[in-house]
Amino acid sequence: MTTTESPTAAGSGTAATDKFKAERVTADTSPERLAAIAKDALGALNDVILKHGVTYPEYRVFKQWLIDVGEGGEWPLFLDVFIEHSVEEVLARSRKGTKGSIEGPYYIENSPELPSKCTLPMRPEDEKITPLVFSGQVTDLDGNGLAGAKVELWHADNDG
Repeated sequence: MTTTESPTAAGSGTAATDKFKAERVTADTSPERLAAIAKDALGALNDVILKHGVTYPEYRVFKQWLIDVGEGGEWPLFLDVFIEHSVEEVLARSRKGTKGSIEGPYYIENSPELPSKCTLPMRPEDEKITPLVFSGQVTDLDGNGLAGAKVELWHADNDG
C-alpha cells in the first residue's frame, strides 16, 4: 500500500503540476474556441472586480495571491478542486447514471487492487480506530449488477 505520512498542499500542488506537464494535454479544441473561453473567463473576473468595487490595494493583494499559487506549483490542484466540478457537470449532461467525481490531489494511479471483500491495509496508528464498513452494488441503469466493475476510493486518515 502507498501512503504519504504528512502530505502538504505545496507538495500536492507541485506533484499535480509535474503530472500535468508530463501529460501535456491536447484536445480537439480550435484556437478560436480556446480564445472564446479565455475571453469569457477574463470577462467574468472583470465582472467580479466591478461587482465588488475592488480597489488597487485589493487588486495587488489578489494579484500576489495568484502569483503565489502559480509559484507554489498549485495551479492544477487549485483548478481541479475549485473548477473541475463544473466540467464534470457539463459531461454529466450527455450521460445517464452517476455523475463522475474528480480524482483529487492524493489520487494514486495504479494503486494496489484488493478483492471485493477485504480490509484495507492500515497504518499502525489507524488500527485502533473504528472501521468504516463500505458496502454496495454497482449496477447499470436498469439495476442489473455489473460483473467486474472497478470501485476506486481514497480517503483521509483519522486527522482528516
